[in-house]
Amino acid sequence: MKLAALTLACLCAISTSSHADPLNADRSAAASGDTPRDYTLVGAGLAYVPEYTGSDKSRVLPLPVFERSFSNGAFISTLRGIGIAHTLADVNLSAALSYGGTRPDHQRNIFSGSDQLRGMGDIAGAVQAVLNASYRFDAVGVSLGTTQNLNRRDHGATYTLGSSLQLHASPTDQISLGLSADYGDRKYVQTYFGVTPEQSRRSGYRSYSAKAGFTNLGATLTWNHVIDAHWSVLGVAGVKQLTGDAADSPLTKRSTSPMLLTSLIYKF
Repeated sequence: MKLAALTLACLCAISTSSHADPLNADRSAAASGDTPRDYTLVGAGLAYVPEYTGSDKSRVLPLPVFERSFSNGAFISTLRGIGIAHTLADVNLSAALSYGGTRPDHQRNIFSGSDQLRGMGDIAGAVQAVLNASYRFDAVGVSLGTTQNLNRRDHGATYTLGSSLQLHASPTDQISLGLSADYGDRKYVQTYFGVTPEQSRRSGYRSYSAKAGFTNLGATLTWNHVIDAHWSVLGVAGVKQLTGDAADSPLTKRSTSPMLLTSLIYKF
């Protein structure tokens, strides 16, 4: 459910101070007053993530990467959706339409679903508005974002506060530490962590009414290695700690989950 968001957060955590960063070089140019140029990113990788948020089972998923970014700030991306980004003074703003939130109630194949959720019913995907504002000073960056479900308002919304610290930056390597905290409104937390009486009858889980609150805290260590002017390798190691009603949910089998990601990226 959060794979794309995790990937994007890890990619964006890389310092914009390095011209070698394949994702953020043109955003850094915009912030410095230079004219950003069009670029395209393509890549492929693997991600090791839980079957669903709170599961004690994990799986390896393929991770395709594509982004077409234009000099006017518009972008089309498998990670960010379709939207536009703009720099105002030292603040980077972005707005996009994306799709996400799907959670099957059984294992459909080796890439989707979990049998631990049998009887809970499928959670349908939704068109989402993703809004983000970020600010960087020296080696530290902070961001505030929200994901709003548009055609499934009953699925609620999330709000994310993030920060990043540049640990190392050179023409070939950038290493950063990222921290994040997610807050879910009542509808969101109930949808993904609550159990209605009907769901309890079908699944065997006890009924559980979840309230709004912080759902998880996360930390990621990101390493971007630049091979040449076009090729780079991204590696991410992270951990997510569920909190509040999300951690106490009967659906949560493990409140602390590791996450690993690696991708080979080509920019032109």
